[in-house]
Amino acid sequence: MKITIHRGTDQIGGCITEYEIDGWKLFVDYGEQLPGPTKTDSSLKIQGLDCGDLSKSAVLITHYHGDHIGRLSEIAKNIPVYMGYIGCEIYRKLQRRLSYLIGEAGEKARKSFDRSCLIHTFLEDEEFHFGPFLIHPIKMDHSAYDAYGFIISGVEDGTVVFHTGDFRAHGVYGEDFWHIISSLPTLNAIVCEATNIERSQNDAEPECEIEKRFTELFKENKCNSVFVSSTNIDRLFGIYRAAKNTDRIVIMDEYQYDILNSVIGQNDWILNENKCYKFDNGIPFVLKLDRTSKKLPTFFVPDKLRKLINWKGCVLIARPTVQFESLIESFPAHQSKKYLSQWKGYLNPDSPAYNSDLAKILGEDYEYVHTSGHADLHTLNTLFSQFSCQKIIPIHTENPQKFLNIFGPKWPVHLLKDGEPCIITLD
Repeated sequence: MKITIHRGTDQIGGCITEYEIDGWKLFVDYGEQLPGPTKTDSSLKIQGLDCGDLSKSAVLITHYHGDHIGRLSEIAKNIPVYMGYIGCEIYRKLQRRLSYLIGEAGEKARKSFDRSCLIHTFLEDEEFHFGPFLIHPIKMDHSAYDAYGFIISGVEDGTVVFHTGDFRAHGVYGEDFWHIISSLPTLNAIVCEATNIERSQNDAEPECEIEKRFTELFKENKCNSVFVSSTNIDRLFGIYRAAKNTDRIVIMDEYQYDILNSVIGQNDWILNENKCYKFDNGIPFVLKLDRTSKKLPTFFVPDKLRKLINWKGCVLIARPTVQFESLIESFPAHQSKKYLSQWKGYLNPDSPAYNSDLAKILGEDYEYVHTSGHADLHTLNTLFSQFSCQKIIPIHTENPQKFLNIFGPKWPVHLLKDGEPCIITLD
């Protein structure tokens, strides 16, 4: 088996990894590069993916974050694409919403939505074949719901590689992650994400602690507005539970409610059949836009809801739009608190990902309550200790040399450059 990382050996985002046996090519992810200075040509052409013979190619998508699926619309329709069933549903809803945007972004979302309708979906632990490959999807704990790694095996040559995708072990289902890892077969190589290689283990606060922090904060503050990714399902349900435990009304808009309904009643991990996503203490209040005004539409807030907010308080799942800004400004200032529960880089004016609308709405008086969606150093070390393999290849990192310095003395770390092939054998 030959492994080629076309993009991702020295950058986070824009992931493209190729596995090849006898001319058959299995690509994992086709992501958009993150904002900022790019390290590879955005018009990168790859034989078997966007040029040349496409008849023996397929694409696996680990999860719905843009740096892993952002170039889906560029994949030819005759190339089969595989993705987790629920993750695909969430991605379609996201693209359908973005398709209403005017201009290039909306046009790209419409193309992505159309292409997503051709995706072949799979369920957890549902093995399938493509050419000489046997693919076993492995459920991974990540900030994206229904995220997967893949055990990729060569049916005839016997080689086995674990492509982790993005993962962590400090999420809601971290303990179950280790049960699954312990059941994996003997591996010849691991292609492993290393996003947090420059961050300390202390950054990885467990999701259960985030929920506890929100519970305490919601007790202290009556009207709470939380800015959080609409697809970070674990965090959203943690916020929901914290709100209900403090008897605060949960408020969100129709889009957010639609996203959460994608997973209602779904068991997230097979080892925890008693754990499923549900609105067990009452459904949220769903905001709708009042389109009767000739001005920019605002949320219609019934008198009954305003009375409930004044009586019980609320937790608003917010986004940086004028509609949410107007609603937040209507809350009593002395009883109102805002929170950022996503990457802080969105508030850094020097960051290419800076979101001026978010910075404006949050202002200076807000609480930061967040944890990473990626593995810390302890988790990586524990993962590597589970296996004896020929090569550990880091990907999705800006500092591969530091990965080598940390893990190289103990584990068989093998650094690649973008486009450099690596042969995996049984020896």
